[in-house]
Amino acid sequence: MADSKTYKVIVGFEDGVLTDCPAIDYQGAIWLVPKWLPFPDEGYAKPERMIRLDQFQHQVFDPPAAGPDPWTGANFALNELLPRALFDGELTQQLKSRYVVLDKPDARFRTGGVLQ
Repeated sequence: MADSKTYKVIVGFEDGVLTDCPAIDYQGAIWLVPKWLPFPDEGYAKPERMIRLDQFQHQVFDPPAAGPDPWTGANFALNELLPRALFDGELTQQLKSRYVVLDKPDARFRTGGVLQ
């Protein structure tokens, strides 16, 4: 089970919605994790889907952004709009061929109130 640094990433969708998404270090890269599957009795969570950050043009905030919300505390912001289905829809063959995505990866991360 991995201990890993978490990040906050600002993401914009093609429908005009701007939101934040948690991200995590995994296998030498930073991955967006739109949804966590919690296993509280076992003390870990698994990502439902992981999307590799470095395939997108993005900005780095060091130190993290000061605001306004949802920017407060952000470590990264994507410079391109993404299809909503990449985050919470059916992962079609077209999406799989266009983006680096891990669907239901066999990865476990310790919980401690930081995973959403």
